Amino acid sequence: MEHPSRIAEAIDKHYAELTPVQKSIAQYLQTSIADAAFMNIQEMANACNVSEASIVRFARALGYSGFPEFREEIQDAFRSQVNLVTKFSRRLDSLPAGDHLLSDLIRSEIGQISRLLAEPPNEVFSEAVKAIAAVDDLVIFGEGSTASLTVLLEFRLRRMQYIITRINESGKYFFEKIVHFPKNAAAIAFGLGRPSEELVVFLEQARLHNCPTVLITDSYISSITREADHVLYAPRGSLGVFHSIIVPTLMTEALIMGVALERREESLYALDELERLRNAHGYPRYAGLEP
Repeated sequence: MEHPSRIAEAIDKHYAELTPVQKSIAQYLQTSIADAAFMNIQEMANACNVSEASIVRFARALGYSGFPEFREEIQDAFRSQVNLVTKFSRRLDSLPAGDHLLSDLIRSEIGQISRLLAEPPNEVFSEAVKAIAAVDDLVIFGEGSTASLTVLLEFRLRRMQYIITRINESGKYFFEKIVHFPKNAAAIAFGLGRPSEELVVFLEQARLHNCPTVLITDSYISSITREADHVLYAPRGSLGVFHSIIVPTLMTEALIMGVALERREESLYALDELERLRNAHGYPRYAGLEP
């Protein structure tokens, strides 16, 4: 059985006593705990459309000594929400059993794609494509499930004669990879779900080396997005759910095709060179088509 967080219990306990402004803050926290966990007091006040003093009064109304203790409770609630067992359990509970599983998953992904279509990031997307198309070296970072998207990017863009540095490591191996960025490169990072320290360091290191950065993310968490030059939003639903990467994959494919269009002549020439080399050595060979 899932237990409510301490801050959720505090809100439930004191909700009837709260002012209308404080109730609006409570409602924001109930729906946006993932974003709130990374906000300072000014950012939280702006998100709730209230004053900073109202945030402090709300915290004290719930029994906290001030904003620091209040935010610590929010972060504890967020950590509990993104626990792997909790996430997967919630996802399983939301799925139908039996024959309807596939159709339910398809409808869910269509819903996320529809959200993307409602506010297509055309201008930001175009700027991101131009930033990538303007260079010949790319540094790509992604951990966990997004590592597969970095492999996809590397495979497609290397065929267009890009020089790729792909980073999927964490810990000390991560630092060995990012200590030297190529000159005149661009950086692409995947920041899906809970942001890691490595992601922040990657974006900071790219900025230090004057590399334009493209961040593909499923959250508008300000502490992360403000570190990137171009932010592409790939919605995947609530951060408390075990996600698929279909929408981020679609965004990745769109980036690849956008770059191919921007560098049409170079891309076609590179593929022609590859095809001629393969043909010269009798490739490709397919099972069942041997002479």
